[in-house]
Amino acid sequence: MSQYRYAFEQPGRFARGWHIVCFSQELVVGQIKKLHYFDQELVLFRGEDGKPAVLDAYCPHLGAHLGATGAVVIGNSIRCPFHGWQFDGCGSCVKIPYAQKIPPRASTTLKGWPIVEKNGFIAVWYCPNNSAPAWELPEISHWSADNDWRFKRKRIKTRGFEVVENIVDSAHFPFVHGGRIDKWEIEFKDHTVTQRSIVSSDASAVMIVPPDLPFDLVALRQANLDSNIEGTHHEGWATYFGPAIMYFNTIQGYATFSYDAFWVNYYVPVSDQELELTSGVIIRQHGDEPVPQEFIDIYPEVAYAAFAQDIEIWETKIYRNDPVLCDGDGPITKLRKWYDQFYL
Repeated sequence: MSQYRYAFEQPGRFARGWHIVCFSQELVVGQIKKLHYFDQELVLFRGEDGKPAVLDAYCPHLGAHLGATGAVVIGNSIRCPFHGWQFDGCGSCVKIPYAQKIPPRASTTLKGWPIVEKNGFIAVWYCPNNSAPAWELPEISHWSADNDWRFKRKRIKTRGFEVVENIVDSAHFPFVHGGRIDKWEIEFKDHTVTQRSIVSSDASAVMIVPPDLPFDLVALRQANLDSNIEGTHHEGWATYFGPAIMYFNTIQGYATFSYDAFWVNYYVPVSDQELELTSGVIIRQHGDEPVPQEFIDIYPEVAYAAFAQDIEIWETKIYRNDPVLCDGDGPITKLRKWYDQFYL
């Protein structure tokens, strides 16, 4: 009998699906970025036509890293810093400066990754069997037309299923986030899971305070409780589109202003034991009064602080593949079965 209850528990495996590798504003025309995800080296670049591309990092000629010092973008291709071989966004060799004929294998050996740029971010499709993308990421153009995401990211010691499990785990809010659950609805579909919730701040609830926050989280919660119109609460929906990308929309009102915020929260696996976690936000006023600039400036930190509270748990816990659950825990087993599909 296998020691693994689910396929995602097996070491050396990563979830099939879309994974965001950067925001569009982080990559200008002609720029090259080294990436290390899925336990392998990749290279990201943007051609003169404005289109991004992701390739396996090592040149099929003699193995130079295509993102190393001396690599450049020429037109819509990337030039290897070792011998000047050029590869287009699909991984095909388009030029060898000292050869009269390009070897056939030079156009088939280097992997070009399926990629999409939309909503102000760049995402790659990961599949260990190199299958074509099985679904599309939804447009949110009414939010990100200006591509002005404010974001924070961090590499942490955990695995993706620990992060995703939070979307159904309402019971941890009074002990980690200082919140009280007033509404909690979960809906599963083919490759999506959606949470609709109303979470209220509660002065009597326990709250983890992560170290090194650039603001006083306890004081902020108290200020929210003091100034909110009808009690401090966040109403919103959160949906995972596949195993690693979550959209979240929330509206909150205060005595002097209210705001409407859209988050994109995502992770990319770095290795079996490490992932990169990012929270990006766009915020706008909701109502007649403008949102204060100081609030806009600190909001990305506040948004990420919710993850930082969870990180304090994730980096110190162990994973139980057969946990003892109670009737108030929510559909954790159903979530694990849903998540497991991305590994089968």
